[in-house]
Amino acid sequence: MKRVMLCALAVMGALLSGCGSQPGPRPISHGMTPAQVKSEVLSRLGAWHATNETIVETMTGLGGAKQTYHVTLTDQASPLDFRLKVVAQTGSEYEIVDNGLNVVEYRRGARHYTVLAASSDAWAIYRLLGTELPRSLTASRMRSVTVKAKEAVLNMITPLSPGITAKTTLWFNLTTNTPSRWQATWKGGSIEEVPSTIQVNPTLPTSTFQFSPPSGVTPEIGLTSQGTELGQAQAQVPFPIVLPPRGTDFSLHSVNVSSGTASPVVLLTYQTANQSVLVVTESKRKTFKPPARLTMITEMAGTLHVQVGTMPDGQELAALTLGKTALVVEGPVNGVDALINGWANANEASLSPSP
Repeated sequence: MKRVMLCALAVMGALLSGCGSQPGPRPISHGMTPAQVKSEVLSRLGAWHATNETIVETMTGLGGAKQTYHVTLTDQASPLDFRLKVVAQTGSEYEIVDNGLNVVEYRRGARHYTVLAASSDAWAIYRLLGTELPRSLTASRMRSVTVKAKEAVLNMITPLSPGITAKTTLWFNLTTNTPSRWQATWKGGSIEEVPSTIQVNPTLPTSTFQFSPPSGVTPEIGLTSQGTELGQAQAQVPFPIVLPPRGTDFSLHSVNVSSGTASPVVLLTYQTANQSVLVVTESKRKTFKPPARLTMITEMAGTLHVQVGTMPDGQELAALTLGKTALVVEGPVNGVDALINGWANANEASLSPSP
């Protein structure tokens, strides 16, 4: 699956969620100003930390062409993880799983899936009215408000993405504290979201944000010439790309570069000898910040200081620095340990005096 396709879909992906939290400190009434209504709605969203919902989305593009999408979203705010499934009126179903460190993209029926470096900003629009709703509402400028007996209708100006600022309307149910409809219009298109089911703050199993590929589905093979693709990646980043040392049994399957930011990242996907997947994220040397609520300990591998932790799905996460390159390795414990020990042995050999 190509990111350019997903970027095109991103503007269609603003998702609508709801809330079952307790009302704010005072009721929302007809005599309140738009700013006061916005403040009270935000107070009712203050306890949101996870959502699970299904949405029917209708998008109108240039020329009036319409498309309908059935969307399922499970997301949480801290740590920032989400799972997204989109079924279009025409075309195949696709799935995105983001665990805060990397994102898996998979289109139903494909033989391969793609692993990319996670970017909360790149995917925020999919969660715009899930656990992102408080931030989205905070960033919106109120135009007007209508308060009825059981509903408040907020008319706003909302930045949807760096290139799109839209007129938006949020219908907010004052009995259930649940957004019942959301609409955005801008020059060139519109989106309408209507939720069919909403669950706020569900208990999410640890496997929720773990991607389990169907039988026979492997990481995308994106290399026709490893040297050529690695060379192209190296030309886009200001740090040396580190590969597994000679003698280790890892097959490089894909090279992905996120170079459109001030801190570019290279993400390398490997397959181990027993067909499991190992993901190595590389960036310019800096202090490693582990995902929220993940406990890390520091261990020594030879002369290397390595931070190690266990992910909720049981896989290992390890972070270390080699020269000017910061490395984060994710995968099964035996695969991560084999790669770390290989680097440690190679590093010790390089430090040993020549005979």
